[in-house]
Amino acid sequence: MSRNRKSAKTAGTRFETAVRDYLAWALQDERIMRPRLHGSKDMGDIANVCFMGKKVCIECKNTAAKAYKQHLREAAVEAGNLDAPFYFVVQKVPGIGIRSIDTLGQQLAYTTPEVIHMMRREAPQDLFLNNTMNFGPLERSGFISLSLKSLALILNHGITLGTEQES
Repeated sequence: MSRNRKSAKTAGTRFETAVRDYLAWALQDERIMRPRLHGSKDMGDIANVCFMGKKVCIECKNTAAKAYKQHLREAAVEAGNLDAPFYFVVQKVPGIGIRSIDTLGQQLAYTTPEVIHMMRREAPQDLFLNNTMNFGPLERSGFISLSLKSLALILNHGITLGTEQES
C-alpha cells in the first residue's frame, strides 16, 4: 500500500509524538512538547529540549527517502528561527517500531560534524568520551549519525535515562 498525503501526515504526526514522549521520558522533563506550526518560521518538531542551557532544535522525519542533506538544511533553518545553536534530525528507521522505549531508542539521529564539535566545546570532556560509542558517519553524506538513545544520553549529561522502574 502506497502512502497518500493524509497517511504520510498521520505517520509523521505519530512519529513526532513518539519521539516527544521518548525524550520527555528519557530526560524526565514534562515540558518537552510538540509545538504548533509557525509556517515559514517553523522552529522544529519537538520543543523545550536543551543542552548545557542552550536550545536544541529537533526535526522528525518519517520518510522512506534518505534526503539527509535536505532534512538537515530544514533543521538548520528551523534552528535559526528558534535561535538554537544545536540541531538534529530524528529519522524513522524502516522495520524498527516506535511503540516501545527500546525500539524508539534505536531510531536514527543525525547532525553535522560542526554541531557535534560545538557541543563538545560546551560539555564536560567525559560526557562525550562516555556517550559517543554509537557515533559514526552517515553513509557517505559527511554527517554524523547516532541512535536516539545516544542523543538522549548526551542531552541528559550521561545520566541514566528515564525512571529506575522503566527500562
